[in-house]
Amino acid sequence: MARIALPSTLTAAVPRTLGWMRVLMPPLLVAGCAFWDGPLPTPPEVTEAGVARRVLVPRDLNVNPAESVVEPATPGQESAEPPARHGREPEPTTFTLVDAIAFALQNSPRLRSARAAIERARGQEQVAFAPFLPQVDLLGQYGGVSRTLNPGVPGYTGSLRSDGEGTRDYAQTELGLQWTLYDFGRTGGRYRQSVARGRVAELQLVRADQTVEFDVAAAYVDVLLARAYRRVQIDAVRRAEAILDDTVARRTGGVALSEDVLRAQVQLSENREALVLAREGEFDAVARLNNVMGRNASWPLEVIDLEVQPPLPGSLGNLLERAAVQRPEVGLAREQVAAAQEGWQAARGEFLPRIFVRAVAGHAEGQNVITGWQEGAGLHVEAPLYAGGRHVGGLRSAQADIEAAIADAQVILDAISLQVNLAYRGVVAAKERIDLSRTAVVQARENLRLLRVRYRNGDATPTDIVDSETALTRSQQRFFSATYAYLAALARVDYAVGQHEGTFPAKGKATDTEELPFPRQSPEMK
Repeated sequence: MARIALPSTLTAAVPRTLGWMRVLMPPLLVAGCAFWDGPLPTPPEVTEAGVARRVLVPRDLNVNPAESVVEPATPGQESAEPPARHGREPEPTTFTLVDAIAFALQNSPRLRSARAAIERARGQEQVAFAPFLPQVDLLGQYGGVSRTLNPGVPGYTGSLRSDGEGTRDYAQTELGLQWTLYDFGRTGGRYRQSVARGRVAELQLVRADQTVEFDVAAAYVDVLLARAYRRVQIDAVRRAEAILDDTVARRTGGVALSEDVLRAQVQLSENREALVLAREGEFDAVARLNNVMGRNASWPLEVIDLEVQPPLPGSLGNLLERAAVQRPEVGLAREQVAAAQEGWQAARGEFLPRIFVRAVAGHAEGQNVITGWQEGAGLHVEAPLYAGGRHVGGLRSAQADIEAAIADAQVILDAISLQVNLAYRGVVAAKERIDLSRTAVVQARENLRLLRVRYRNGDATPTDIVDSETALTRSQQRFFSATYAYLAALARVDYAVGQHEGTFPAKGKATDTEELPFPRQSPEMK
């Protein structure tokens, strides 16, 4: 710090050397001017080139691949990869669920922000610990005053003394130390509060990791479901085209009505529109999966098919017990209450004295002042008597923070219980839906087979076949909706319990699992 006093009453300065401070002070003043502080360089992520790398895609890149799901027998295969980007290795385009989660944990911007929050909390913890240690300062002042004023401003332990008459000029350099010995919990409370907030940031990162894992798992299942819907609609369109061709042929032969042709045409139009929507849904699902993984939403992406149905995760009571132990929010709630309590401790300390030591050693030069080496030390006690209600207000605010933290903790615990209950009920319901919809698919296929026999014998109309095809398509959609809802519900259970996504066992390693009949092309339409 520099102390400068140049009163307007000073009419003349005495041209003499006042030590190295006279030489050092002008450069320090110039160096401290704000215009010397240039702007910081723009981070590469937000430059024009960085924005282009993040948002744009090469013009020759195929952003509409025919298939977004590959068979489990071909894991690790590489499809058309995007070209290397400015020295970076090209990203893979085929991901298993485990690979997709691992990629997201490394590249998700949300996790980068959460990690930065931990570093910020650690920096604040270091700031809060600093008052436990002594503070050392280099102090200097030089200037001139008229004979009616004492030279300089008081320092840590005293002030310069005048010697003689006339204008006084001075130069003083000091090395000062200040060390707080005891402040009745102010520093300790603030430090422990910062430590608790650091733990909160760490727990928030753990939960953010789990959130990213769940989002990836849910988006992954959405891609599989969208692919299943599309393939069901492809089969439906093929069947509708065959029915229309046959109906037109029968109408030409005089054994079908015009209404039958119109009904078949309407059905084909509806199926084609549903196929367009299914393709849109699949592209949307792939884009969302890319997004949660931290990739460009337009980038090519293929996922590996899942062919197993994991068993139920256990009883509701067991899941609640695991959630109470594993959920990071439980520890987060405790740390938030602890941080509020430490804040109250620091606020209470503001009513009590503060004891500290100040010491300085330095040298003074000048004219009409006492020059030479200077030393001094003192034990200081500062006791607040009245601050206009500031300390009382701070204590009330800290007490309210404790109450709010306790209430927030109860909200968090209630939310954990609710999330586990909903996730468990979703698994049970999806499991029941799978059984019901599987039966409906079997019945719809058998009904279509019988109608085809009757149709060939002339006992059924084309409209009957169209209606039966529609019922089969809807039952297949219900089955795949229930199937993938079950997988998504299992992922939600993992998330609600607070564990890493591991619900989906690898092919061939699952126990008590059931293979799922994934959509294939209808034999009669091949």
